[in-house]
Amino acid sequence: MSKDSITWKIGGEAGFGIMTTGVMFAKLATRSGYHIFNYTEYPSLIRGGHNVMEVRFSSTPIYSQEKGVDLLIALNKQTIDLHQSELKDGAGLVYDPEKVTINPGELSAKIVLLPIPLTKIIKEAGASPVMQNNVTLGASCALFNLDLDILFKLIEDEFARKGEEVVAENKKSAELGYQYVVNNLKGKFVKNLDHNDTQKLMVLSGNEAVGLGAIAAGCKFFCAYPMTPTSNLLSFLAEKAEKVGLVVKHAEDEIAVINMAIGASFAGVRSMVGTSGGGFSLMVEGLGLAGITETPVVIAMGQRPGPATGMPTWTGQADLKFLINASQDEFLRIILAPGDVAEAFTLTVEAFNLADIYQTPVFILCDKYLCEGYQSTPFFDSSKIKIDRGKTILQMEQKITNYLRYQTTADGISPRLLPGTKGVTFIANSYEHEENGLSTEDSAERAKQVNKRNQKAITYQNNISQPTLYGSKEAEITLIGWGSTKGPVLQALTDINYQQNGKSINFLHLTHVWPLNNKALTEILGQAKKKVMIEGNSFGQMEQIIREQTGIVMDDRFLKYDGRPFYPEEIITLLSRG
Repeated sequence: MSKDSITWKIGGEAGFGIMTTGVMFAKLATRSGYHIFNYTEYPSLIRGGHNVMEVRFSSTPIYSQEKGVDLLIALNKQTIDLHQSELKDGAGLVYDPEKVTINPGELSAKIVLLPIPLTKIIKEAGASPVMQNNVTLGASCALFNLDLDILFKLIEDEFARKGEEVVAENKKSAELGYQYVVNNLKGKFVKNLDHNDTQKLMVLSGNEAVGLGAIAAGCKFFCAYPMTPTSNLLSFLAEKAEKVGLVVKHAEDEIAVINMAIGASFAGVRSMVGTSGGGFSLMVEGLGLAGITETPVVIAMGQRPGPATGMPTWTGQADLKFLINASQDEFLRIILAPGDVAEAFTLTVEAFNLADIYQTPVFILCDKYLCEGYQSTPFFDSSKIKIDRGKTILQMEQKITNYLRYQTTADGISPRLLPGTKGVTFIANSYEHEENGLSTEDSAERAKQVNKRNQKAITYQNNISQPTLYGSKEAEITLIGWGSTKGPVLQALTDINYQQNGKSINFLHLTHVWPLNNKALTEILGQAKKKVMIEGNSFGQMEQIIREQTGIVMDDRFLKYDGRPFYPEEIITLLSRG
């Protein structure tokens, strides 16, 4: 793997701020001039269990986690037992000798032991035991030659709402950890990387990026029932709601969620829901209501392994065909699958535009790996955001007579007035209807409306964004992936400079995953010499869809469905086999 990156990992029992500490270290590294990528693992337990978060940071852009660890902070013995095999030669191991006993010969001699009396330091400081995580942050500053003042500013930002006393206690704990390393351990383990103090990056999770994209797109109603991995999308937007003029509703169940969002959109505001596979199962009938009433709605969908409850806190890409085929009968739904936090932001804005333009449901399809993972990214340029409400008529400039909500048009999209518009009769319900909205069972009218709705898919097919090709068009091997496979694939190809065994490699990244841009896929993949599909499910769902839509058959595939993300090392191993 790349020699200009370091992986820092902290593990311990749930309740000791493992996740908060990991995010703070990520921000510390970013503000110190590094690029970061976070990866977290935790069990599906209400309380307790083993939690870990790792932060990989580098002087150059990075796209995923790696298998090896340079510094492991073990807040209990279980962390050592579970993760010692990940330690690189020369890696450091921070532990509390009062809590953890390491027997002679138990660990590789190439591991550098860094005992820090966390319990003793906390007692002497008169601080809460939970603040030992701040001791480890201060110690990490010393071990990596990071500026302690940057950590102090982070602590102020994180704990200001809890008062000056809490801020002071956290700062003191961090400083004691820093000084202990300087006075006792600095010569044993020091890691340095070049960094860029002038670069301005922010640290966001996929959920936060989706939330910011919704705000930027003018979303005014968000509704959800908490469900991993999109639960903190609900809390993130609730925190921002008052400031940005957004109504956030924690509904009683997912049936209410989708129906409330459809109602809000029907009334004219941009609306979005957040859910996962199990919750979306309850929304399917409501999805059909949006389809037949041609009501825009955006659905932020976080994938996790199933069926049923499955593995709620792990990751996968097995819900694609479910979304494509959900609900009765046939109507256009659009599915966008971001590959990183930057795409999560831009595609969310696009999702709202597409929902309004085509008057149909649009999905933002993520997974736990992206939803809850943090990455550094440049600040978003809001000047590039364009709001397109399609044929939605928000203000009437002239009197409209005989308004037809479902008027047949060349592109399949009807002019959309809002219900309650003065002087206009607006009829809509869940039944098949005529152009004016009146219910019908007439065969000719039924066929007419089906054809009208289907025409929207044809119109969209002519306007779908192109997939992105990384690397040379003339490469001898083409990797194809969608959604969050982007990061590990790009990292693997960056590490081997897009070459393996004398063969050049490129990567086709798909974000607009349904409907597919069949013309572009046929042109690109038709020229590919060897095609390898990479996706996180056992059926090869995207592989099947590409074959069904274009007739293109893959030469090989790499499917992963154990709940864990792809690692760049695994992709490099695949490529090494030719």
